[in-house]
Amino acid sequence: MLNRNIYITEPSTQKLANEGVAYVNDEQTEKELSVLRYELETFVCDGQYEKGMQDILDTYLSNIDQAQQPAVWISGFYGSGKSHLVKMLRALWTDIQFPDGATARGVADLPQAIQDHLKELTIKGKRYGGLHAASGTLGAGASGSVRLALMRIIFKSVGLPESYPIAKFVLWLKHEEIYEEVKKQVVSLGYDWEEELDNFYVAEGLHKALSLVKPNIFSRPEVCLEALINLYPDVRDITNEQMLKAIHQALSKEEKLPLILIVLDEVQQFIGTSAERSIEVQEMVESIVKSIGGKLMFIATGQTAVTGTANLQKLQGRFTVRVELSDADVDAVIRKVILAKKPEAKDPIKEIMDKNLGEISRHLQGTTLGHTQEDIQFFTQDYPILPVRRRFWERTLRVLDQTGTDSQLRNQLSMIHKVIQTNADQPLGNVIPADYLYFNNADELLQARVLPRKIHESTMKWYERGNDKEKLTARAVGLSFLINKLNDRNKDIGILADVDTLADLMVDNLIEGSSALRSQLPTLLDSCELLIRVGSEYRIQTEESAAWNDEYEKQKGLLTNESHRIETDREDRIRKHFNKKLKRRSFPQGDSKVPREISLCFDNNLPTDSDKKIYLWIRNGWVTDVNSVRADARQAGTTSPAIFSFIPSRSMDDLRNQMIYAKAANATLEQRGIPNTPEGKEARSAMETTRNNAEARVLELLDEALSGVRIFQGGGTEINGSDLDEMVGEAAANSLSRLFGRFDMADHSGWGKVYSNAAKGAPDALKAVNYDGEVGKNNVCKQIMTFIGGGKTGSQIRTEFENPPYGWSGDAVDGALYILLVAGILRVEDDKHNAITSKELERKALGKCSFYLEKATVTAPQKIKIKKLFQKINISCPPLCVNIVEASTF
Repeated sequence: MLNRNIYITEPSTQKLANEGVAYVNDEQTEKELSVLRYELETFVCDGQYEKGMQDILDTYLSNIDQAQQPAVWISGFYGSGKSHLVKMLRALWTDIQFPDGATARGVADLPQAIQDHLKELTIKGKRYGGLHAASGTLGAGASGSVRLALMRIIFKSVGLPESYPIAKFVLWLKHEEIYEEVKKQVVSLGYDWEEELDNFYVAEGLHKALSLVKPNIFSRPEVCLEALINLYPDVRDITNEQMLKAIHQALSKEEKLPLILIVLDEVQQFIGTSAERSIEVQEMVESIVKSIGGKLMFIATGQTAVTGTANLQKLQGRFTVRVELSDADVDAVIRKVILAKKPEAKDPIKEIMDKNLGEISRHLQGTTLGHTQEDIQFFTQDYPILPVRRRFWERTLRVLDQTGTDSQLRNQLSMIHKVIQTNADQPLGNVIPADYLYFNNADELLQARVLPRKIHESTMKWYERGNDKEKLTARAVGLSFLINKLNDRNKDIGILADVDTLADLMVDNLIEGSSALRSQLPTLLDSCELLIRVGSEYRIQTEESAAWNDEYEKQKGLLTNESHRIETDREDRIRKHFNKKLKRRSFPQGDSKVPREISLCFDNNLPTDSDKKIYLWIRNGWVTDVNSVRADARQAGTTSPAIFSFIPSRSMDDLRNQMIYAKAANATLEQRGIPNTPEGKEARSAMETTRNNAEARVLELLDEALSGVRIFQGGGTEINGSDLDEMVGEAAANSLSRLFGRFDMADHSGWGKVYSNAAKGAPDALKAVNYDGEVGKNNVCKQIMTFIGGGKTGSQIRTEFENPPYGWSGDAVDGALYILLVAGILRVEDDKHNAITSKELERKALGKCSFYLEKATVTAPQKIKIKKLFQKINISCPPLCVNIVEASTF
């Protein structure tokens, strides 16, 4: 069975009347009607097309009698079928009739639910004054005025001139019932009616006709110019009121408005980055919808959702019905319009695809485009195009088309229509090679200055007039160009132009397989002057790229002989990579959650203060060995808080080479600058890829080295594990215990309350840390009292107890000082040596104050006894005595 015999419509006889491009307008020429009929006959109304159309019709019919009709926003990438969908809806709305009597609804294959909605629309139209639809793009209308642009679309839809003043003039002629008579007079005078209208200010024939038909207004031809300018001036904009009046004049029949659909295609493109245009569109739509009510629906289209950009978000309150088209809708159209198979051909196709599943499934393995299990269900529908290649084409088309106007549906329909004709006479099992995309688009890519001329000329010559080897080389070069472009823009896909990838995409005979191709390609490609091999990847080479490559090789040679630069770069990269990998460096200690920081050290020796801070000392196998690191850890001893880390050296030569490649490529990019020719841009892109690939490999190698990192505690004990953060965390916890050996004494979350209560004068503030004894016997207070001795400043006290070996929290130190003051065990002087009480002491001034032990103290029980004594002898305790008692000097 030949491929041509599998299609319902034989490829060579099938024509794409619209070349895969739908234009939204109200043209009614014979050619336009022929194209419209073709589009209706081939309209695939399922998936999002069906759901979208059903939602639109259902919304409209449900809101006809409401005060306002919701507006619709249809989104999807360029070529997803937005214009096609709204064009079909516009034709179906009014049920356009063709010259042979056929109608839009009659020739289209529509789901029953859509048919029912359209019938209901017709019934309601008879009640409300008929049906009307207008469609077009605002960008094609009056520049600078959204309202005038819309009026051009509406005027055109009813056969009026698009120019606002001319249309208003024609409407006046019709209102006065003199239109036909004036037109007849113009023609009888030997003038062309359309030309006279286009120049109606200075149209002699029109002016003569007006003076004949309406002499009471136009007494003679000479007065027509001034009268027309005054009555119908050329305007740059109109008001909302003028716009609404013109809409009613243009669309009303017997003073009744019909059921109206207005389609505005590519509104997002019209708005662009202009916030002003966005507001103008919003105000225009709101004004019309509020005035006309539920009889009128607006539909607008754009590449992204209405919430996708800041300017479009201004419209989301008005465009509340959203329809989004996707890749799946494009695929459905292609399968049903172009690739539809005969029922009897499906089993043979399935059989041959199943037999060659091994070959197919290996294609582009390891990339995001590779074969998936879900592809199998589409084998028969997509044949002779493999799903992997369809994905490759889709992604590549988007990259090649920088403007976004030539990708997806509009390009794929025409391209696939052409490509299936190229192997129609081949036996079943012959599929379309992916390199077809290059030869189909080569001329356009050359014109767009994307493809270097030398590459274009050589590949086209070899492909069209060369021998078998030259044709194969041309195909591989063209495909390499496409893959290079795709990889340069989308690294995440993971595709490179190596032999396996080229063979995967070039094999066209599934039965023969790709083995022979894989053995042929290396010899052909290595000897091809248009390609240069970078590792396993082939890049396009021109005279410009050769110059770039010479510079690259020169830089590599310089770096190879400058080992110190590579060593410095390596150490810097290790340092940065370790810093990036170690995400946790702060560790809260104990119940009081005192934050502790560990410091990283990459030096040859530990800092001199390593007994006062926790250092993570990092060394690597390029400068030392693990035994030396372990020996240093043992020598530090079991009391050392230092943590010792060793990064093994793995793939030493590979890492060195990749760093050289990356630095050489970067130096080349700096040296050669920014080119402005296609060849130069291609060469720069290739060099950027070389740099990026080398940088990515360096990161992989550093990851590999860090995956084997080893951690030792002071004393030599190794911390086992596979997660860097977890190992460092465990070592840090051990080091904290070593560094702050007396931390536990004051480790309690209640010290903050001790401080706040003691600051208010509470004598029992220590209850917050579960202590109810005498203040002076509390362990924390005793340590502070011992340190104060003959007197210390607050700063000295804090420094002593917030650092090793204590490491107490600020709340613990300050809380203890305040409760000691309340208890009368300490006294305090400010920085001017004035005695102050605990209530007068501000925490922020504590550091400057001096603290002293009282020589004699009055305990709380003693104070109570003194007060009771005064009460017993029935004498109130005088303020002076109270102060003396509080000062503990009674």
